[in-house]
Amino acid sequence: MMLNLTKKQKLIIIVFIISFLAVISFRNHLKEKKEIYILSESNQDQGIQYEDHKLDIQEFKSTIIVHIEGEILNPGIYQLQNDARVFDVVEKAGGLKNTADRKMINLAKKVIDEEFIYIPSYEDTYDSIQINTHILQQDDGRININQADKIQLETLPGIGSALAERIIQYRNEVGAFQNIEEIQNVSGIGEKKYNDIKSIIKVK
Repeated sequence: MMLNLTKKQKLIIIVFIISFLAVISFRNHLKEKKEIYILSESNQDQGIQYEDHKLDIQEFKSTIIVHIEGEILNPGIYQLQNDARVFDVVEKAGGLKNTADRKMINLAKKVIDEEFIYIPSYEDTYDSIQINTHILQQDDGRININQADKIQLETLPGIGSALAERIIQYRNEVGAFQNIEEIQNVSGIGEKKYNDIKSIIKVK
């Protein structure tokens, strides 16, 4: 039948077939593109949800729980960032009471998860000094410089906070004092200061 068509008619039929096939191919291409877009959008949503979940986990891991008691306005349990320091806990708990012994608190110290912080009063500090000093002095009235803590060392004449810390540092790095004269090896304790304390210190 096609053999009876003119050359022009044949050309029109061929163009029509090509056009028809092109339209079908174009529609299929659009459908595939749409499916890819929808899939990509779905994956993106899942990615966002995953990122949100990761952020939740990171946020949870970045916090710590701390318990604070003592001379504080609002004692209790608080949640803070994991890089928090004692002053952050104190601030969140409303601040210190007037009776808090600030000298016994290191506000710059970093806190850790599950840490318990006790803010002592002046009375607590005094009682502690009296009890510990009595234990150290109960034999002959002298302070054992191998056992005394910072507070007890500060009760010695001329021994302040810095010198007390140096004595403890010396013990930790060098070892126990073998005799009382050895305390002169601590920076800041010369012959005069040694003479002031030698009668009230011991090593055993």
